[in-house]
Amino acid sequence: MGQQPNIDLEIADLPRPTDRTRQPRRWAPRRAGELGGPAEVPSGGSFGTPGPDAGYALTLLAGRDIATAPGEHRRDAVAAIAAVMSARAAAMGRAPVAGDADVAEVILGYAGPAAGSRAAERTAAVTGMAHHRHRSRALLAGVARDALTAPLDEVAARVAAGEELARF
Repeated sequence: MGQQPNIDLEIADLPRPTDRTRQPRRWAPRRAGELGGPAEVPSGGSFGTPGPDAGYALTLLAGRDIATAPGEHRRDAVAAIAAVMSARAAAMGRAPVAGDADVAEVILGYAGPAAGSRAAERTAAVTGMAHHRHRSRALLAGVARDALTAPLDEVAARVAAGEELARF
């Protein structure tokens, strides 16, 4: 850009010579916790199986009628159902859908053939789940893995036959 004729430049305003910067060093992940690629991402155990948009489960449950037991808070029931919904959706490699809520409610005994039969055990297991992450992990550890990916009619038939799909 040219200099305007009405501005006089001082010696301090002129560009100064600078040292040339060095070529950057080669970088490689060497610190603890840095991952070198997708194959190094941990999964299973305490890491779980992450799925896309797990928070959408809460949106799906916002207007849903959930039959809670006496002494059971709705927010804890929603957290428990959302955890099972997210685990089911992640096992299938997708985001939660409304059908996951139906299956989760049957597994946990909020709906279906055995609705309310284990309400006291369930209430003790889900109390405080809305505020404590470790409680949802403990609940998911007790859910039968094959029930997470089974269709609703199969889950309902297994519960009707007396099988406990969630250990509280």
